[in-house]
Amino acid sequence: MTRFLAVLAGVLLVASVILMAPLAGVPALVLVIAGWWFRPAAVAAVLVAIAALAWADTGVLAAAATGLGATAYLLNAATVTAPIGVVPTTLPSVVGAVAFAACAVGAALLPLRLAWAPALAPAVVIVLYALVIQGLGPRRERAEEVVEPPAG
Repeated sequence: MTRFLAVLAGVLLVASVILMAPLAGVPALVLVIAGWWFRPAAVAAVLVAIAALAWADTGVLAAAATGLGATAYLLNAATVTAPIGVVPTTLPSVVGAVAFAACAVGAALLPLRLAWAPALAPAVVIVLYALVIQGLGPRRERAEEVVEPPAG
């Protein structure tokens, strides 16, 4: 199933590249196929997709769709040779990718123009990241130190 999803996501990634920049479709196709055996080629295929996005100057929705395709491709291509039972496309990974893409589209399409927002954005991202990671980490109770009296 993972191989099927990797092939499907790779085909969708190549199709989105061809729609944006037809000449970039050939290297994207070669890199997607090579990415099923050689992981750095999968990353290079996504970089070709990003370059096609930048070159074609597409809209926000096309960028979000390409990003979702690239995410699905990288998740599945990275685990093609993984042991049985490794499932990259779990419900949290899919919901997270779609939610972040929706937030990015919403933020890009809002007509709100604040001059100070770019200065505040990195701090907000770091705080949100820390809040999310804090909830995901395992909780360990601190062991109280036992102080023994000196021997003598």
